[in-house]
Amino acid sequence: MPFPRVNRQHIGYFDIVKQQLENQGYEVNGINISSLNRNHTWDLQRLLERNYNLAQIKNIQMKSIDRLRNANALFKLVVPKKYKERFQSSEQEKQITFKEVYENSENPIFLYSAGQNDFFTYINAGPVELLNAQTRDQLQNIGYLVKKSVDNVEENWNFLHDLNPKVQIFSLSTYDSPLFHKIQTLINLQENLKEPKLNRKNNFLRVTNLYNKLLEERTQKYDFVEYVDITFLKNYCAPLDFHPNTKGNELIAEAIMEKIEAKQEKDSSKRGQK
Repeated sequence: MPFPRVNRQHIGYFDIVKQQLENQGYEVNGINISSLNRNHTWDLQRLLERNYNLAQIKNIQMKSIDRLRNANALFKLVVPKKYKERFQSSEQEKQITFKEVYENSENPIFLYSAGQNDFFTYINAGPVELLNAQTRDQLQNIGYLVKKSVDNVEENWNFLHDLNPKVQIFSLSTYDSPLFHKIQTLINLQENLKEPKLNRKNNFLRVTNLYNKLLEERTQKYDFVEYVDITFLKNYCAPLDFHPNTKGNELIAEAIMEKIEAKQEKDSSKRGQK
């Protein structure tokens, strides 16, 4: 969860990218669909297949924020209750669906970050829950489950492309975090009590590296998907959390903008050769 002081004016990478494109003279109609339940790959497909309107999306996001506020007292310092004033839906938003906006977009850019939560759902545990030795004992086929999660991401890419073949997807990697290392250290201490001489591996790092390797390989199959490496975020996480702090979000936006600008230059060069 973000720092109360540093992140009081916390801005996500979506807002920064949108603002930077507008500063370059582009007219941008951007919709942030993060925090749809837990940001699983199937949440995105459900959103589009059920044709949710923009007001319904805001309602899901508010419920997600409220869950965080109720679960963590420090989060309430960062996000006061009056945040809901920014989420008031207009009558127009109740009439327009996200699917309509997306399908009718002339130059759709999709900033994609999902798949990691699929993995934790498959193992029926989050990072903190893995401190429980019985939960860890149930883990099998980690490699298979990581691959299955990346398969889901690839399915999303194709789903988005089928709805609008003009889409350009910028798919973010996952990343290591100081919190994962703290949890892994505690796990190692537990395991060493049982078998002290074994050389312990960092399973969080194993999952992260495999996920990113497979994800980057998949992006190379598609000319409409770009891989965005954000593994640097391990140094820019909010305290006791694996989410980025404000500086981390600024760096994500910078990495995305570099990819967008490189893609624009490449497309412009292709048009000039015709």
